[in-house]
Amino acid sequence: NPWVIDFSERIRQILRIVEAAQKGATALKELTVWLGGLFSQEAYVTATRQTVAQVKGYSLEELKLQVSIHDSPVDLDSNSFGISGLKLMGARHEGGKLKVTEDIMSDLVYTKISWIRICDVKEVGKKITLPVYLNNMRTILVETLDFPTDEDKFYQRGVAILCTSLS
Repeated sequence: NPWVIDFSERIRQILRIVEAAQKGATALKELTVWLGGLFSQEAYVTATRQTVAQVKGYSLEELKLQVSIHDSPVDLDSNSFGISGLKLMGARHEGGKLKVTEDIMSDLVYTKISWIRICDVKEVGKKITLPVYLNNMRTILVETLDFPTDEDKFYQRGVAILCTSLS
């Protein structure tokens, strides 16, 4: 039963979060989080922004979210957080860019989100802003993320990112 599997994964994540929290703030920050398994995905994204703003002494309005996709976990700096388990509907990640595909869904194995000061953002090439929804019902918008691309047909294809495939 997919619901039972999903539920057990959520419990495992909660246990990892509790264990990391007991070790301290550094362990908690370095924890890779399954966004779809949290109780409030938007609150987690907001908390990451607030953490960077507090550590760096920036106002929240000075920070912009940047994202990079990887095949495995990468080192995180003080501005960055790791996310696993995102699903990409209608596109795939290839060569550092998103490409439209006929595939219904592909996994984003490891996503690194970073909060960068707006004045330090280097805009390079064409980008597409995609919605991040809680699940495939697409009723709860969690965030929007910018991705590099060379293509144009993402909106016509309804490309989106899902935190979990369970509806």
